[in-house]
Amino acid sequence: MSSSSMLHLLRLVEQDHIHITDANHVEQVLSNLVAAGKQKLRVISDFDQTLSRYAVDGVRCPMSHDVIAQSSLMSEQTRVKVKKVVDYYYPKEISLTIPMSEKVQLMVDYWTQIHDIFLASDLNQQDISSTIHSNSPPLREGYDAFMSALHQHDIPLLVFSAGLGDVIQEMFAKYSVVYPNCRVVSNFMKFDDAGKLVGFHDPLIHIFNKNKSVLPDESYFTEQRKRTNVILLGDSPGDLQMADGVPNVENVLKIGYLNAHLERLDLFTELYDIVLVEDETMDVVNSILQKIIDPSC
Repeated sequence: MSSSSMLHLLRLVEQDHIHITDANHVEQVLSNLVAAGKQKLRVISDFDQTLSRYAVDGVRCPMSHDVIAQSSLMSEQTRVKVKKVVDYYYPKEISLTIPMSEKVQLMVDYWTQIHDIFLASDLNQQDISSTIHSNSPPLREGYDAFMSALHQHDIPLLVFSAGLGDVIQEMFAKYSVVYPNCRVVSNFMKFDDAGKLVGFHDPLIHIFNKNKSVLPDESYFTEQRKRTNVILLGDSPGDLQMADGVPNVENVLKIGYLNAHLERLDLFTELYDIVLVEDETMDVVNSILQKIIDPSC
């Protein structure tokens, strides 16, 4: 088998939107994943603009916080207030010059301000649920095959998100992909007995602390210790730490979606094994997953 045979077999070297800096490394990791099989595999994925789409017909899709923040549940004045917060903090989140030590506190401030706006908006659980079902963004093309295959072959999926867990779970229900092998670690809302939003569960999860420090308990990684191979899916540098805490890791294949701000391509190709530029599908992930499940295909 030649050094690039797996890459060619999966058509990872024939498409202009797929960027691989170290082909030999990716070839070796892919070969190891396939040789070890589905029994040793787990998948860890971001949600917003990784499992969900970034844009449809050139129009950017809302992220999980946006589903509520941009909805009719919020007054026009409140939507303007949210936009001001986003416009101030988002450029700092993706900045290539602000050091990480500063970004962490900025992201805590960012998410805290957004959550405080939600808490001041007299939201209730039933209205939130209805809004999610009517306004949630689409998932990436091929999401159903991806999540169904993981379920059918009992491969655990951890969805690790700095977004809103309530929105993510409602979206999975809407798109009929609620499966027992999938766990969501995210920011979840607290409601009182009357269904009013009264808070958010600790800890606060933001883009730069998505690691074992915010997991509810050790069992998220340790209960399946034999699954030492990981496919990690993300759309930002902060997502790379999502597999921190997986015991006895042998192989990690890091697949990054670069949805916009293409000036960050060099950074992404340095950090991720495979970078998918402006790709709204799960095609590459699904082809790799199917090869691991059935090496003969």
